[in-house]
Amino acid sequence: LEHQISHAVDLENENSAQYKALVWIVRDDERQLDVIDTSSTMEGDAELNDVDMDRDGDFDEQDAQQQLFHRYALTVLWFQTSHPDVVADTKKNQLGLTVGDGTAESNRYDGTDNSYSDNNGIVSSNDIQWKQSTNWLSSKGLCLWHGVTCHPHEEYGVKFDGDYHVAILNLTENNLHGILPREVWVSLTKVKALDLSGNELEGTIGREVGELADLEDLFLSSNKFTGSLPAEIGNCLNPFNLYLNDNNLQGSLPSQIGQLTKLRGASLFNNYFQGKIPDEIGDLKDLIALYLDTNQFTGQIPESIGRLESMVDLRLRRNSLSGTLPTELGQLTQIQTLYIDTNPKIKGRIPTQLSNLPKLDELHLYQNNLSGPLPPEFGLLSSLTYLYLDSNELTGSIPDEWGELRNLEQLFLAGNNLEGPIPDTFRAMTSLRYFRASDNDLSGQLPTELGKMEKLEYLYLEENDFESQIPTELGELTKLKLIHLHGNDLTGVMPEQICRLMDDFVLSDLKADCEEPDPDVTCRCCTSCE
Repeated sequence: LEHQISHAVDLENENSAQYKALVWIVRDDERQLDVIDTSSTMEGDAELNDVDMDRDGDFDEQDAQQQLFHRYALTVLWFQTSHPDVVADTKKNQLGLTVGDGTAESNRYDGTDNSYSDNNGIVSSNDIQWKQSTNWLSSKGLCLWHGVTCHPHEEYGVKFDGDYHVAILNLTENNLHGILPREVWVSLTKVKALDLSGNELEGTIGREVGELADLEDLFLSSNKFTGSLPAEIGNCLNPFNLYLNDNNLQGSLPSQIGQLTKLRGASLFNNYFQGKIPDEIGDLKDLIALYLDTNQFTGQIPESIGRLESMVDLRLRRNSLSGTLPTELGQLTQIQTLYIDTNPKIKGRIPTQLSNLPKLDELHLYQNNLSGPLPPEFGLLSSLTYLYLDSNELTGSIPDEWGELRNLEQLFLAGNNLEGPIPDTFRAMTSLRYFRASDNDLSGQLPTELGKMEKLEYLYLEENDFESQIPTELGELTKLKLIHLHGNDLTGVMPEQICRLMDDFVLSDLKADCEEPDPDVTCRCCTSCE
């Protein structure tokens, strides 16, 4: 109470984890740690463990206090996440919590999960048993407890039978249930890495997280945390990694996140965050990976995002973002992966400035509302491997310049309003494996040069306006697994060279306008006729 580690109401409740932990520390713990009065030690009234001495051999009262607080806090964590009665009470308190806007569609956690509780709220100790709990609540020092790594001790190193400052707490995928108690935040003041990902933890992330001044890595992903990300997170000035993905977090992203200037990785995907992406996100100059996908963010992508000069992997997909794509994205010269797909309110043209990204490997802009022509400048993206622009309102022709994309393996252009022929320059795209251009207004003859794309495996050209006969050169593509040509104005006979791909190679899906009794294409080997 004096050090505000626990609240009085918790310590007085015999059913609480705090009460049970205090009883264990005082009555059952064989180590019997205590905060020792230094005046009594001078008179020889108390014995000191070597671990309680500072580097000069003198007693460090503050260290002794912290050892006791750490042992108590971890004991609270144990009871809070593994004691059936405590976990059952937590489950009852969580019933009825909603996330998002409270609708059935936005609620993933609706209080009806009985994975470890029956209808009477009874919890089985077998269901919530930790997978690994070596030395927890034993006579061993906490530095030997499973998942605990202490700060290096001058004499004893890292792993020793003692109680010292916790540096790392790693209980990932350990079947922890219940809530994460505040004692972890307020007691483990020198912790550098906290990894509790892959568990069944519930409740909120406490404001006390801001007291962890030395925190470098926070991994709480794949749990059931609710509530908002507290603004106090900005007080943690040293984090390199912030991984909170796959939870039920909601509310706006606090602007204070811009104070985490050492941050390298921020993973917040698959939550229910709302509102605008704060402009302060652009202050994270060392950020390499930012995952904000599968949330409910709205508004324009901030122009400040162009200041993320170290960014390698940016994912904003599956939100409700609107407006146009900022030209400042063209300043992310280190970026390799850019996902901004599935934001149906994003409109306008594709910025030509994206052609200034020499390391870009993946560009996902599908299922937006983009319009205008395909930028010819994209032919300069020599590192591009995956280009997904399908399901937009793009117009015009496919640029000849795109034939320079020698490393491109997948090109998806389906579901737009593109017109004109497939450029002859595509013969140079020798790495292409997937070409999906269905449901457009493409026209002209199928170019014989397609036969030079020797790695091609999937060719979707259905629902266009192609005419004339099917070129025999397609039969040279021995790696083809699928060809869809139906819904065009193609005529004649399916070349025998293509049928041999069915007989002798791996082609297994061939569709054309060959439906009897009046087929446009006569085909002896098609798997489906339209």
